[in-house]
Amino acid sequence: MLDGSIRRALASLALGVGLLSSEAARAEAPCPAVPALTVRRYAGRVGHYIADLKTSFAEHELYSPATAITRANYRAVLDGLLNGAGVNGVRLPIVPAYGAEADYPPLYRDTYAYARGLGLTIYASPMSVGMKPFVGWSDDRYASWIAGYAAAFRPDVLSPFNEAGLDNRRIARITGLVRAKLTVPVLLMGPDRQHVARSAESLARDPAVAALFDIVGSHNADRDESATAPAWEALVAAANGRPVWSSENPALWSRGQVDGLPGMDQAVEGGVEGVVAWMAKPGLVDGTGRPTAKACEIAAGLLR
Repeated sequence: MLDGSIRRALASLALGVGLLSSEAARAEAPCPAVPALTVRRYAGRVGHYIADLKTSFAEHELYSPATAITRANYRAVLDGLLNGAGVNGVRLPIVPAYGAEADYPPLYRDTYAYARGLGLTIYASPMSVGMKPFVGWSDDRYASWIAGYAAAFRPDVLSPFNEAGLDNRRIARITGLVRAKLTVPVLLMGPDRQHVARSAESLARDPAVAALFDIVGSHNADRDESATAPAWEALVAAANGRPVWSSENPALWSRGQVDGLPGMDQAVEGGVEGVVAWMAKPGLVDGTGRPTAKACEIAAGLLR
């Protein structure tokens, strides 16, 4: 039996290269004109529409020619995400193998700088699923790694976790250490668990965990059938006044990553204030920055 990460990888790759069998039979949504960043508005309570570029860097296990950002295309990709797909931010990875800014390749640093120059919000989170890359690390070392990235790159939003699978006690301990070590202003988002219903139930049982973060985030990866508007509403309630983000969303607008799963519209109807679109290249734009059918469908529902 395939485990969750493999299932998600296969489904994500299928979506990214446009191989979902039902997709060819559907009419493409028109791609609306995208307002300037300074006046852009989104549906519902959404203020942040983020393009996830984690798989566009060679360190990611799902990196491929289809997902890749290169020296030749990174400007076109970012321009297309901003002006064609209609995002106002990007998600970039914190790479476990790198401990200092100088360790990051020039392409990463140039991509970051160009995104910042375009006025895009920068959201950073670990390039990992769970804690496997951090075996043998103490909580202090892990927190220092997260805070060190923040000091070097100064993202706007920072997640200490990525589907970490930790209990609430350890989530609290590590988050407290991160806060103590931060030397720059940044919004912390978490816990970023898989599956919306589980996230809502966990925070409802332990409200103190939501209080650790400036933004409460949940993924709806790995065939999350629970990512419906009522489940997102329950997470918003459990967040106790803090904004909630759909912090890794693989869905199209009105349908899921695969048929039968909830769409991104459910997160918006449920009251989220941020949506992070998984695998933005090639999901939202191609290597020339041209928006895809998926990008146009989401923009038609999300842009106002």
